[in-house]
Amino acid sequence: MTIDYSPKSGFSIDKISIKWSESREVVREKLNQKHKEDDKIIELAQFFDGDKSYDINQLRDIYESSNLSKSYFFLNYDKNGGLSELEIHGGAKIMLHGIILEFEMPIEIVLDKLSVFNEAYEANAGNYLFPNLNISISTDEAMGGEGKRLSYFYAAKDIQDLKDLR
Repeated sequence: MTIDYSPKSGFSIDKISIKWSESREVVREKLNQKHKEDDKIIELAQFFDGDKSYDINQLRDIYESSNLSKSYFFLNYDKNGGLSELEIHGGAKIMLHGIILEFEMPIEIVLDKLSVFNEAYEANAGNYLFPNLNISISTDEAMGGEGKRLSYFYAAKDIQDLKDLR
């Protein structure tokens, strides 16, 4: 599976163009792949004196590619059903302005390749944020495994909430 990522507009998956804010129905129709709908409410009100405005209404589709190298990717949608986030958990080649990133690539190499575009910072051990590219990447170790290879790729229409954690 090849993902061609364009921070401002969206991405393509194996040459199928997907735009940020596209409706869930349109994205599903374009991809025409088996997926699992994984919608749920993550209740946080208990931590905020019962204020339900802190609850998170997660709208997510989970896809599993059946190519030779298994790949898992999640597409997350905002409260209006518009595409807002892409999460990739292995098995994909990611292209970004002519640079190719692959899962299992040593994180130092990934950081070096991406440094051409943007200064990154380590949000916490093994998790790196590239604010101007609206992406975050993580190592195996940061995802609960072993090693310092690319294990997770996150891209979003807007990552202001991650920038605010800085």
